[in-house]
Amino acid sequence: MKEYREHHTALTRGYVSKKSAGIKESYKGKFGEGYTVRRYNPQSTRFCYITYYVA
Repeated sequence: MKEYREHHTALTRGYVSKKSAGIKESYKGKFGEGYTVRRYNPQSTRFCYITYYVA
């Protein structure tokens, strides 16, 4: 089983409810393979935080 570590956090367009624990999606791209988690941003309704976890 692969061990994933947090690579970085950025802003992305979209809204995630504050009641949500986050939206987890698989990821394969520029930073490697792993998954992303989109989280609520209390400062905006147009942008949410996205954190990249890569192997």
